[in-house]
Amino acid sequence: MVLQTKFADYRGQDLYIDGVKATDLVEKYGSPLYVMSEGHLREKFAELHDDFMLKFDNALPLLASKAFSCIAIYKLVKEYGIGIDCVSAGEMSIALKAGVDPDKIYFHGNNKLPSEIEYALDNGVTHFVVDNFYEIELANKIAAEKNTVVKATLRVVPEVKAGAHDYISTGMKDTKFGFPSSDGIYLDAIQKILDCDHMDYEGLAAHIGSQVFDLSAYEAEMHKFMRFADEVYDRFGIVTSKIDAGGGYGIAYTKDDIPLDFKVITETIMGIIKEHYDERGWSMPMVMIEPGRYVVGNAGITLYTVGSIKEIPGMRTYVAIDGGMTDNIRTPLYGAKYDGVVANRAADERTKVVTIAGKCCESGDIMIKDIPVSPNIQPGDIFAMFSTGAYHYTMSSNYNQIPKPAVVFTYEGQDRLVVRRQTWDDLTAFDVE
Repeated sequence: MVLQTKFADYRGQDLYIDGVKATDLVEKYGSPLYVMSEGHLREKFAELHDDFMLKFDNALPLLASKAFSCIAIYKLVKEYGIGIDCVSAGEMSIALKAGVDPDKIYFHGNNKLPSEIEYALDNGVTHFVVDNFYEIELANKIAAEKNTVVKATLRVVPEVKAGAHDYISTGMKDTKFGFPSSDGIYLDAIQKILDCDHMDYEGLAAHIGSQVFDLSAYEAEMHKFMRFADEVYDRFGIVTSKIDAGGGYGIAYTKDDIPLDFKVITETIMGIIKEHYDERGWSMPMVMIEPGRYVVGNAGITLYTVGSIKEIPGMRTYVAIDGGMTDNIRTPLYGAKYDGVVANRAADERTKVVTIAGKCCESGDIMIKDIPVSPNIQPGDIFAMFSTGAYHYTMSSNYNQIPKPAVVFTYEGQDRLVVRRQTWDDLTAFDVE
């Protein structure tokens, strides 16, 4: 049982989050319930601000919106003065409603739709992380119609393998993202941008995957990008003024995960860039990073109510909860591993090994296999799954027509609802008779 945030603790038999009893939260808001520790979020945002943005000149951390997005999180982004990356007009629209500075929004994505490009430019979002040749033509055309300029940072594939699963490894040549670094393809893309009247080349963007625990992967990535910066200069006489070093910083989901230290990662990245640019006599570029899971992952604890308990002699015990793959697709999709506890029996010895099963009509709807829990577990207990802040709420669905859970923030002994629970009426809100 691993509590990966100092903002949650046990008091007698009960789990508390930011000083709020977990069972009280369920009584007040129902279950399943996404709980996000605002204390944890603020600590991470302060780290991004103080240990990267203030520590290094011309540095900008971007929260990866795909990990967790809602108005409340974007208001914290605005408060700490950092930026975001978005991969859709939907993410962008929520950020803009929260008051995020459009100049600190970077528009990612491998297939930006014409309507999304129009929306971005109409709302002052001009920083694009350009992914393909089609996008260059399309964005330039729309920018011309709107008499504006797209500031292009080119996503280049470094061909560095990293990440905990093939589905979240994005740095190798065979990927749907970005321009290949081999065969001069990314240089041809830069030439195409330079030939455009309504696009400016700003820099190079990298991303090697998610849940990265190997520092050498970041070192290899940055050394390759310094070579790319040289190739850009040699061919075009242009000093690359912006380097997006990407994200993918791993977190601990279980005791077996050993994440890298944030300062070690960022100091390594910045050191490689500074040494190379100093050697070339170039001014230091603007450097961006894209942590998402690192900020929000361990902030989240999802609370479920235990239902049926099914003993299969000689096999296993299934403990069914009132959620499942609709609110946590990561385990069925990636085989992701989690830890958890019976929140109202936290002081009990954990001597009963069970499998936590969801309520969806799929055999693969398993949340945690073979986890030790209190032998006294029974229907009506509250099961807490840890480290659910990233890619849970944002990847949730209405499969089996199950309403999505509410999202609650806790902070300094207080709680507040930031996203209401869906109702059955919401399930037919868009139906047309």
